[in-house]
Amino acid sequence: MKKRIFISIGIPEGAKNKLVSFVEEINNSFTHFNDFCPVKWTRRENLHVTLFFLGEIEIEEIPSIFGIVEEIASRHDAFRMELKNISYGPNEKNPKMLWAKGEKSEELTKLQQDLEKNLLNIREPDNGFAPHITLGRITQWEFKKIDLEERPEVNKDIDISFTVDSIDIMESELKKGGARYTVLKSFGLK
Repeated sequence: MKKRIFISIGIPEGAKNKLVSFVEEINNSFTHFNDFCPVKWTRRENLHVTLFFLGEIEIEEIPSIFGIVEEIASRHDAFRMELKNISYGPNEKNPKMLWAKGEKSEELTKLQQDLEKNLLNIREPDNGFAPHITLGRITQWEFKKIDLEERPEVNKDIDISFTVDSIDIMESELKKGGARYTVLKSFGLK
């Protein structure tokens, strides 16, 4: 049996509250022009920053992943995460999502690269880590129904920061109503 696993940074409640208020504002800009919103919004409890997606992992392999991630966490200090902008992403001309983009700090980059290097035997890394929180996924066929000039502009500067003092190993279960994420284990940074 397999579980769909990824490693992430959890978002504190205060930052989630701010992000949700921005999401409500953006959602209103879509529904103002149309009877529908072409974005499937991420549920509040699912907001996170993915550091490394492992994919389908055999249950027997998960304890060794716990050990690797615990060792990595013990080598890294807590740091500040800065979210600076909400926009279409990753490509504004053909967006797949709305995201809150984070700043790449030295500490965040080192942590993510350490995870990548030590978990390489499980999964090849994606091309280029871009720290972000997925706020919603765009339903392409509905989005394309909106005339280009009527599409709401989404490019909002924000200033949300929080301390990252732990990383989580998460399970993602794909359900009919959307993904459900469960923290399997958290590891504190030093």
